Amino acid sequence: MRDRALDAARALTVQKGWSRVRMGDVAALTGVSRPTLYKQFGDKQGLGEALIMEETERFLVGISGTLEAHPQDAAGGITAAIEYVLAEADASPLLCAILTSARDADNELLPMLTTRSAPVLDAATRTLISWFTEHFPQLDPQDLADGVDAVVRLAVSHLVLPVDDRTTTARRLTRIALRTLQLGTV
Repeated sequence: MRDRALDAARALTVQKGWSRVRMGDVAALTGVSRPTLYKQFGDKQGLGEALIMEETERFLVGISGTLEAHPQDAAGGITAAIEYVLAEADASPLLCAILTSARDADNELLPMLTTRSAPVLDAATRTLISWFTEHFPQLDPQDLADGVDAVVRLAVSHLVLPVDDRTTTARRLTRIALRTLQLGTV
């Protein structure tokens, strides 16, 4: 039921924007009652948070696969992971709907990527720290935590407010990460 509800919420958000999504519509598309939906997610905010976290998990699976293709190549792994994130963000109908609708004052979900993004940032940070710890055990744990936190925040910032093309952004963020983690330069 949870997966069907998230699929319905995603489709409605892409189709008409989050502010126009109603719990009753999601319940109807899911084939459950509104009380059942409220019991599962608490409220519309809870549904939105679950939707964002599901999208985050999808991104993290792809990031992990991308990083694993570069087990001893920090520069290659970071660059490929950032390029992956930026490409997926462009291709994600949900993320595009959130970012585009924010320009039209439909910005209820946008804070989950910006001012209330702790769950997204924490999940991404854990994924990257795990990869670095496994493949670069010489890194100081505190330097690693600080460096990864900074790079994750910068990557999310570039999703929300892109400045350059994917390749340029990935190179810039990789240089920052390598310097911060003292893993050389690109």
